[in-house]
Amino acid sequence: MSEIRFYFDFGSPNAYLSHRLLPDIAQRTGPSLRYVPVLLRGVLKMAGNQSPAQAVGNINNKLPHPQL
Repeated sequence: MSEIRFYFDFGSPNAYLSHRLLPDIAQRTGPSLRYVPVLLRGVLKMAGNQSPAQAVGNINNKLPHPQL
C-alpha cells in the first residue's frame, strides 16, 4: 500500500489549507496519510536558504503592508 507523507510546519497557513484537502484525496485514491511535523525555519537553514520575508525584507522600495 502506498503512503502520502505530509511534511508540515504548525505555523504555516498553507499547511493548514493542505491538511483540509489531503484526507479526502487519500480516501478517494487509496494511500494512507502520514503527518510528519517539521520546523520550516530549520529546513531552510540546513539548505542555506531564507524565507521570502527575510530574503526581500530589506528592499528599500518595497511598500509597507497597509493596516486595515
